[in-house]
Amino acid sequence: MRNLKRRHIYLPIAVGVVTPSLIIFVLEVFVGHVPPLRSAITILQRQFATGHNLFALMMIGLIPFAVLIGITTMVSRTMTGRRLDCVFYGGLTGIVALMVFGHVAIWYPLYGGGHASSTAVIGFLFLPFYCIATMAVGLVVGWAVSLLPPMKGEI
Repeated sequence: MRNLKRRHIYLPIAVGVVTPSLIIFVLEVFVGHVPPLRSAITILQRQFATGHNLFALMMIGLIPFAVLIGITTMVSRTMTGRRLDCVFYGGLTGIVALMVFGHVAIWYPLYGGGHASSTAVIGFLFLPFYCIATMAVGLVVGWAVSLLPPMKGEI
């Protein structure tokens, strides 16, 4: 575990905390044409609001990031340096890619003028578990990249 760096713990947590609200902010500003300050205030007000609890959404979304931290901790016993970073960033990319796509797919109709399904919100319950699958793909891709000759050195 001595190979585990602080970034392997704090970066997934930071990304998991920021991603849902940041996607809403970007959609409100660039698709819904809401002024940035008003959007930020609205998002902060909705963090614990009944029916809009963005904090609970964020907590559910942290599940794959917690799994990544656990896997990185286990892998850090046998891998070091750039190889460990390749595996870590591969898994992180796998999670973020699907999480951003899923959040945009669910939220976009609210800001883009489309028809939002009444059951679309259920997607937020399944999305973190699907992100674990894409994380696994990212971990394998990161591991394969770590086998390339430039990655075998230490940082």
